[in-house]
Amino acid sequence: MWPLLKTHCAGCHGEAKQLAGGLDLRLRRRIVAGGDTGPAIVPGDSQHSLLIQHVRSGEMPPKDELRLGDDEVAMLAAWVDAGAPTLRDEPRQDPRPGEIWITDVERSYWAYRPIARPPLPTVGKSDNAIDAFVLNRLQSNGLDFSQQADRRTLIRRATFDLLGLPPTPAEVEAFANDPSPLAYSRLIDRLLESPHYGERWGRHWLDAVGYADSEGYNDKDVIREDAWRYRDYVVRSLNQDKPWDRFIVEQLAGDELAGVTHDNAEQAANADPQTLEWLTATGFLRMAPDGTGSGPDDAALARNQAVTETLKVVSTALLGSSLACAECHHHRFDPIPQEDFYRLRAVFAPAMNVDKWREPKSRRMAILSEDDRRQAADVETRAKQLDEQHNRMKQETLELVLERVLESIPEERRDFARQAFATPKDKRSEQQRLFCEEEFPMLGLLRTGTLHLFLARYQDGDELKKPYEDVLAEAAALRADKPAPVYVRVATEVRGTIPETRLLHRGDHTAPLGDPLPPGGLSVLNSFHDQPLPANNPKLRSSGRRLAYARQLTDGRHPLVARVLVNRFWQHHFGVGLVATAGEFGRQGELPSHPELLDWLAADFMESGWRLKRLHRLIMTSRCYRQDSRRREEAEAVDAENRLLWRMPVRRLEAEAVRDAMLSVAGELRPQLFGPPAPVAVTDGGLVAVAGAATDGAASAGADLRRSLYIQVRRSQPVAMLEVFDSPQLEPNCHRRVVSTVAPQSLELLNGEFVLARARAVAMRLSAECPDGDNKVTRLWQLAYGRNADVSERAAARDFIQRQTEDLREQEPQPELAAWASLAQVLLGSNEFLYID
Repeated sequence: MWPLLKTHCAGCHGEAKQLAGGLDLRLRRRIVAGGDTGPAIVPGDSQHSLLIQHVRSGEMPPKDELRLGDDEVAMLAAWVDAGAPTLRDEPRQDPRPGEIWITDVERSYWAYRPIARPPLPTVGKSDNAIDAFVLNRLQSNGLDFSQQADRRTLIRRATFDLLGLPPTPAEVEAFANDPSPLAYSRLIDRLLESPHYGERWGRHWLDAVGYADSEGYNDKDVIREDAWRYRDYVVRSLNQDKPWDRFIVEQLAGDELAGVTHDNAEQAANADPQTLEWLTATGFLRMAPDGTGSGPDDAALARNQAVTETLKVVSTALLGSSLACAECHHHRFDPIPQEDFYRLRAVFAPAMNVDKWREPKSRRMAILSEDDRRQAADVETRAKQLDEQHNRMKQETLELVLERVLESIPEERRDFARQAFATPKDKRSEQQRLFCEEEFPMLGLLRTGTLHLFLARYQDGDELKKPYEDVLAEAAALRADKPAPVYVRVATEVRGTIPETRLLHRGDHTAPLGDPLPPGGLSVLNSFHDQPLPANNPKLRSSGRRLAYARQLTDGRHPLVARVLVNRFWQHHFGVGLVATAGEFGRQGELPSHPELLDWLAADFMESGWRLKRLHRLIMTSRCYRQDSRRREEAEAVDAENRLLWRMPVRRLEAEAVRDAMLSVAGELRPQLFGPPAPVAVTDGGLVAVAGAATDGAASAGADLRRSLYIQVRRSQPVAMLEVFDSPQLEPNCHRRVVSTVAPQSLELLNGEFVLARARAVAMRLSAECPDGDNKVTRLWQLAYGRNADVSERAAARDFIQRQTEDLREQEPQPELAAWASLAQVLLGSNEFLYID
């Protein structure tokens, strides 16, 4: 009964510092003893139990959102009627009021148990552990796997899964006609070695991180000029198949791993590429919305919210829980006391010190390699020599012009004029001042800053100024070629600064309570780690808190991290995780559909070096993954939602994959990796679209044709086409994307400028590649669907082109091209294109 009582009642009757009515519901004996009004229950008699009477009447709990449902009241009454039994003996010592009491039952919740590799079920004939676990569940429900999908379906499924792009017609044909039994495993290996793999799977992790190129928080939504370097770090790491334990440590504590703090990080990163990579990884901690640099009305509130949002990212991405409830009170459903939230906050406090806050721009670090620094210094030395030459030449020209001005002054006064001119303005005598400012103001106006005005009056002025201007231009050209620093957003600590972290009353930053809390993780998991986190590691320049915490998370004993990661990876292959609620592994989430399989995969993932590409191979070579996706009535009658995995789920492409696939089919996709994002802008029609130049000003004819990963992510300006296909609102991150079916999607496919432009580009590609109509139909179907058109489709396509060409003859200068564009648009908007079988 404790989870029920904890959720609805313990906030006032046990976990509050002051027991309401003197009643403590945390132990059976305390419930029987009761409070100010007497015993709360009479074991064996719910009718005469005050607790049951109060919950039945609705008098308790007093808050509507906490009141028990009829089923819950009945469950509680049945427990009392049964004598109020407990699963095990209660502890001898009563917990103190307000003390969070984590029971053995709570500690034994599936997500908090140690990860152990369960034995494989002895069922069927398979060398793949996934098939053994899934088939065991299927057969126990009278089901079996579906037949294997055909090769054209498999290559399209695998290519989209690993690259987020469609296979080319040549790739499809080569695989479909490869007689080797190793053809499929070779396909998976080839895809995993593609540089576009990191782009595809990097996008998944960037969702979990809440990657954005702007700060969010308020309407200013300030641009993060260098966030993209973290994005590139993620893509490179995944392409390298970096072990995920190392990947996590680098992101949580790359600065501590490198042994640097704020005062020496820039110098260290300039000297060592490895240090630069580790510091770039800490961009993970700079991804949450942060309005502290945009002049918020309440600066202290903005700082605390930035920290809170960062903790949400860390906890949902790695722990499968937002911990959001525990910021203000003990968690209603899970054994997470409020102190846990602030202990976790203490882990990150030295890098995110709200009392000595560093705004986003102050966390940018300039990076130049040692060679670039030497080259920059050499360039600057030569440029300064040219500066000095320019100044000498300009002074000589000034003296020449002075002589011309003196010609207008009587000869007997010229020596006085020269003396007055040579005297600094603030040291001139009254007589000199009057002479220069009133008698001969031209003399008073002449100086290097106005020389160009005097030269403009002379016929030979351009000839006189050209020599020194050429030298100035030469110096500017030299400096233009000087290596520019790379700026990186980093999280570092200020050496010797260890802030205190206190619990905040109801999360209010103006109301700290109690003594400072030490850094720590979740109390329910304390038994997994022998040593507490250090408050300040004397062996490091920094506190060492984040590094120690990151190593706890990845030491192989933590029960959540590997489960959460493996579940998320599974989700990206099957559309839904073994735990459907990928960001919520607590009691508010769903139970795993295949708990033994989840634990086996988590254990195997860790024992095999935390290598994701190995896990891809295991999943994608399983019979489970290679199944056909067609529905079977007898299986649907048993498992309508396909949670037992009797077929491969049909999945819609994510927003970015829809856009990228259209560009690929049109032959327009720019394949280059990395670099600044293509900016977004509001069109004349009021929609947000991709502009055609990179944000660093690098020109670009075609930045808008790069993969969607390289589009600027502005929280306040989501790209219209991506938004309509459910690209996530990153507030602060996304652990599972919504898949909607709404009218604006159809309108985008019918009228969207991007879709219309791609359809026309497909038509132009067909005209260039295929001389006749039948070949064009074949090519179009191969490009869009990865298969040949059947007889009826060919006939319908020919008829459509003929009728559409006639209909457009008076409207379009090239009616046949427009007709092919219309047909291409039909295919680009079809379910077969937008969904993966």
